[in-house]
Amino acid sequence: MSSPSKKRRPRYAASPGTSPGTLLLREVPAHAGAPGARIIGPALEHVLREAPAARCRLYVLTDLGRPAGAAPLAAALLETGAPRHVPEWALLHALTVAVPHRGRGLGRRLLDDLLMELRADGVRAVWFLPGAGDDGLRALLENAGFRDDTERGLSRENERTYGYDEPEIRPWAAWLSREL
Repeated sequence: MSSPSKKRRPRYAASPGTSPGTLLLREVPAHAGAPGARIIGPALEHVLREAPAARCRLYVLTDLGRPAGAAPLAAALLETGAPRHVPEWALLHALTVAVPHRGRGLGRRLLDDLLMELRADGVRAVWFLPGAGDDGLRALLENAGFRDDTERGLSRENERTYGYDEPEIRPWAAWLSREL
């Protein structure tokens, strides 16, 4: 029998009156007024300026136990390969939980559901380029099996169309990746 100090916290501590089974991952069109856009913040505008909208995917985690118009609990923003082909890779730009819902395991739930969805869509690898202030997300990703892949980075055929804007950064970037 475990001691009270060693009890595991539930992965998602639901709001009163709801259960973890009421959470739903949805893909929504990536635009400034989309559900989840506020949670993602300026990263959405930046990515939409740099990449074609057809390559951007915005996912939101909603609780079906809440009113229909309620804001999402968490959101993730990704960029994928060519939209007419099965994308072999996805580049994670942001994964954020709304402030009132932090600390309840929603980031991990969103990431788990997201990786399952991407795998079902044929994506074979997910990449993330950590920046300043991404320590929490980096720790979450490493805990979920992402590994330092600085040596390899994104291959030339998979680089985004605007990769030429930052060639001096790419060789030294500290990429994290996970094969699906």
